[in-house]
Amino acid sequence: MNTSRLAEALSSLSRTELRQFSNFLRSPYFNNRSEVIRFYEAIKPYYPKFDLKRSDLESIFTKVYPKKKFSDVLMRKLFSLTINLFTEFITINGFREDKLEFNIRMLDKLREKKLPRLFEKKSPQFTDLLQRSTNNIGYYEAKLKYTSILNGHFLNTNEKSMVSRLQNELDDFIEYFLTVVFLLYLRLSEWSRGMNVKFDLKFYDEVVNYYSTQRTDDVSLAALYYNMLMLLNTEDEKYYFDLMECRNKFEKKLAKIDDFNIAIVSMQFCHKKVMKGHSEYRKHQLDINKEMLKKNLIPAGFVDPYFFTNTVRNAVNIKEYKWSENFINEYKERLNPGIANDIIDYSHAMIEFGKGKYENSLMRLSQINIERSNIKLDIRNLMIMNYYELDYKLELESLIDSYKHYLQRDKTINPLTKNMSSLFVNFVSDLLKVDQKSNKNSLHVLKKTIAAESHFNMKDWLMKKFDELK
Repeated sequence: MNTSRLAEALSSLSRTELRQFSNFLRSPYFNNRSEVIRFYEAIKPYYPKFDLKRSDLESIFTKVYPKKKFSDVLMRKLFSLTINLFTEFITINGFREDKLEFNIRMLDKLREKKLPRLFEKKSPQFTDLLQRSTNNIGYYEAKLKYTSILNGHFLNTNEKSMVSRLQNELDDFIEYFLTVVFLLYLRLSEWSRGMNVKFDLKFYDEVVNYYSTQRTDDVSLAALYYNMLMLLNTEDEKYYFDLMECRNKFEKKLAKIDDFNIAIVSMQFCHKKVMKGHSEYRKHQLDINKEMLKKNLIPAGFVDPYFFTNTVRNAVNIKEYKWSENFINEYKERLNPGIANDIIDYSHAMIEFGKGKYENSLMRLSQINIERSNIKLDIRNLMIMNYYELDYKLELESLIDSYKHYLQRDKTINPLTKNMSSLFVNFVSDLLKVDQKSNKNSLHVLKKTIAAESHFNMKDWLMKKFDELK
């Protein structure tokens, strides 16, 4: 019997949540099935792994149904009922934790139930809660909803007050809309650059032009996301300094997730400067990374694999091997288990390569299922460099040949990424030919050619190999 879904669900609960779930199941308002309570109490001792064998299931079944013969059908029903109640439990818990949304719903229900005195007693308390809240997107959404609910309340109690607040409702909507749409533009723009995908950024020019002409000195979340968007789309340092200034002014009201996004965008900006040949920005990128980790800004849930590998790669490039190893050890448990081993092996392979331990690096890479991995190009690039360093010419020539065919065949690769990878593999191929011929003139011409190219991840390594041949 497949117990994995229930095991995964219950394993995600902390011990405190486990007790809360027990209380939740015992509440007749949420659950009127006594067999589910007995079932839950019987499986609790298997926390946190819930590694249930057939004999365990039979023992649990006996505790739930003492007078019945074991039945797969009844057991599956218990599993299904418990999972359904689990999803209801975490939803209600999440709703109660969101104090703004919880109180908004309460006020709206008081308005619907025609309880104006109770509404007017609770309303100032919500205003105070708004003022004390961090100004994340949820804040602007709650503020808009509250203004709309207030107007609905005053429509039947004080029309003059409602009319005076109608403009506030539109202003709150515009502020919320701008904050959300800048975040979405930012997200879609970056994924469009990272993948070979074209998104329709509806109203982009109109919204950006409107905001750039209407903005004031007041700092809001919309101002932060506007500067992040313009920084990555224009790469103009002016927006970086504006972003930092806005961030510092807004710091007391800044939510962790938005501070995290600022750090990510700042690191992306540093990476783009590195790609243009400004290698000093690697240190700036690492400093931002360290500050982010120090402030514990990484959102709950799985750590993004690209963030993980990019963090290690940048640190390795400036020889911060110990810091990279500590980062891997501290955050590896937060990777998605389905890809964790590949990401960890690739990260260690980069460190071993940086230390000059090429055999160790190859050993790590050999443990990765490259066809399944979402970092195929990075793995192949590192394998090529390892083969070259170890003078494995036959293996290198074979890999280069298969790599070229792969780049031609795969239409999903972003054109910029494909171009950089093609440049790299062609230069390595040319480097091999020059090395075999010992032709100094060809070497000189080839070095000038690569030096003239825009910066890309492996360019520094290639230039170093040319100098070694020289």
